Amino acid sequence: MEARYKMEENPDPKGSGGKKLLHPRLIPYKTYSIRDLMRYGKDRSTFSEADISGALKLITDLVAENLQGGNNVEIEGLGFFSVSLKSRPVMDKKELRSESVHFKNVNFRCCQALKDRLKTMPLSRIREEKCRTFSDEEKYRRLQWYMDRHPYITVLKYRSLNGCSDYTARKELAGFVEEGTLEAGGTRHMSIYTRPVRKDEPETGPLVIESNIDPE
Repeated sequence: MEARYKMEENPDPKGSGGKKLLHPRLIPYKTYSIRDLMRYGKDRSTFSEADISGALKLITDLVAENLQGGNNVEIEGLGFFSVSLKSRPVMDKKELRSESVHFKNVNFRCCQALKDRLKTMPLSRIREEKCRTFSDEEKYRRLQWYMDRHPYITVLKYRSLNGCSDYTARKELAGFVEEGTLEAGGTRHMSIYTRPVRKDEPETGPLVIESNIDPE
């Protein structure tokens, strides 16, 4: 099976408005869970799903324990795992106690053997419909039409509504917030934008994001 990609415009943070360079972006077919990999793995080996699950659990525990103990971990054929730390900025190391240094992230560096294996991956460009370009006035009208029918809008929905990139959607939504058309809210993982509550309108309770509601 060939991997798919599409060409996307590079961000234009300076807002020059000129022709933008393009870059390829991989479009995944799906995200495979560990259960998917175990199911495929048992068909290609003499191990059962339980055997593979137990081995993966053991490897995960050993990697976590060694990283927690201050070691780096190399899994041959895959890559290197290491831990990065964070603290408040200081000019002198004597200003910082160990209690002020904390875990930041797990870093992964792919090994060269895996990179070499992927260099020959087959690729094909997906067919894309030509995007319509809307004027600022049309985007504003489309936003108002959507907000008349929904309590909030997300970056993903704004992208779909106006056929723009993630960068453009976030920039334009920030512009609507700055001019007072929208208010920003939501969570760290999901930003939402609502209409400001007018002074003569009663305040409502906290907004519940649909994706956080458990299906019955």
